[in-house]
Amino acid sequence: MQDGYRIEKKYVISLETAALLRNRLAAFMKIDQQAVNGSYCIRSLYFDTPDADAFTEKENGEQERRKFRLRFYNGDRSFIRLEQKEKTGDLTRKIQANVDDRIASEMLNGEYGKLRESENPLLQMFYAEAKIKKLQPALTVDYRRVPLTYHLDNVRITIDTEIYTGKADSFFHKERPPLPVIGNGTAILEVKTDDRLPYMLGWILETIPRQQQSFSKYALSFARLNATENNDN
Repeated sequence: MQDGYRIEKKYVISLETAALLRNRLAAFMKIDQQAVNGSYCIRSLYFDTPDADAFTEKENGEQERRKFRLRFYNGDRSFIRLEQKEKTGDLTRKIQANVDDRIASEMLNGEYGKLRESENPLLQMFYAEAKIKKLQPALTVDYRRVPLTYHLDNVRITIDTEIYTGKADSFFHKERPPLPVIGNGTAILEVKTDDRLPYMLGWILETIPRQQQSFSKYALSFARLNATENNDN
């Protein structure tokens, strides 16, 4: 496997199935220590070109893609990360760098000049790509995640619900963005491994109804947001 890449598979499941799966996995996996009462909320700001290249590449089924996002957890703006996510088929890699609230606010306004002064390679890379591709804040995504980890292998299984989206300027709002992205009875299951799943975890997943899909929260949110704007016009 390529250096730093992991296998990532995504499935659509019902909320009832999500609850059943969580109960079955509880005997083998632990809730991530960063979770509060079993889950945490994630708020992401995605960047894209004026022509929405990141969305178009996903819609066209291109196997090699990457995108940039800012992210913080549980409304805590004291810990914000810039992330670059690269994807090649089912393989993904994530590179991260911390940014402070001031820099994040400037990035939300499309101001990237301070990143040029950074010694962090990811911040420098973002600045270069932003200048070349004219990256701009595209939209905000907000959701709740149940994170499960397996102590013997680097296995992570997450269940995402309450996925909402809104315009980029809602990134720092206290309220969650206004537009639901998935149905009320639906959850997104993500399974991340370095190699194959341990037998017991694989067997548990085989016992639940699930539908593997290739999608991204950004692409789903982009389509939802644009459909709403078109209807308003």
